[in-house]
Amino acid sequence: MNQPASHAPAVTAKPIKRISRQERVSVFWTLLLIVIAFIVLFPVLWVGSFMFRPDSAMFARPTEWLFEPTLVHFRYVIDNGFIGYLGTSFALASISTLLVIVLGTPAAYAFARFKLRFRDDLFLFVLATRMAPPICMVIPFYMIFSNMGLIDTYSGLTLAYLTFNLSFYIWVMSSFCKDLPVALEEVAILEGYNRFEVFLRVVLPLLRSAIVATGMLCFIFAWNEFMFAFMLGGQQVKTLPVAVPELITTQGVRWGPMAIVGTLSLVPVMLAVFLLQKHIVRGLTMGAVKG
Repeated sequence: MNQPASHAPAVTAKPIKRISRQERVSVFWTLLLIVIAFIVLFPVLWVGSFMFRPDSAMFARPTEWLFEPTLVHFRYVIDNGFIGYLGTSFALASISTLLVIVLGTPAAYAFARFKLRFRDDLFLFVLATRMAPPICMVIPFYMIFSNMGLIDTYSGLTLAYLTFNLSFYIWVMSSFCKDLPVALEEVAILEGYNRFEVFLRVVLPLLRSAIVATGMLCFIFAWNEFMFAFMLGGQQVKTLPVAVPELITTQGVRWGPMAIVGTLSLVPVMLAVFLLQKHIVRGLTMGAVKG
């Protein structure tokens, strides 16, 4: 007896999912950004490898990609006090930036809001102090600080950093203050607040991102400053940029310790930018779009 043939279910081929044009463009830009990031970060990674390279493999030809790591360079950095120089730089940059924010924010607000006598002349004078080359300012600073006993002191260098950063901070923050809506301040005054309370409760919260962004720039300027620290500092107060040339000796350049010091100098700035990136981006874009 013939059995009826079984009908197998028809196998339907799955449609091939086509990549849309938008997805292709997204993949292209992603790959392009990865390549750019690698190009930018490669020198940093290369210098970072110097921290663990022995001197014999530092400039070997051909390049030795595989080598036995060493910690001798870290021992040299610690024994010669570079960690202390790093702390000095961080303390001076932080304290001077804090003083700049405390003094410069009310000054920038006053320049932006009040009709002062000789306001434009004063503002130009403040800006001109920042435009002058550092070598023009450091000589009178040295003579004044010598008479006042401020050479090679924390207070002297803090005061010097305060002067050249304060003018920059006032100049930048005044533009942010001008972009703030005056109506909010007028409403607060109608509610019974005085001008000082308006500044504390209305203006400062609105300027928070701008203060963080501008303050971060001032911190970087103070962190990288060399001329004032070299002329006004000394053995008691020595910042990291002043101490780095000591790694260039008569026997040659100590590349391993220099790589460690250079990498450590990136850490505070990168950490601050990472933690405050939201405020920095918002502050730098304040007033860019109006509507």
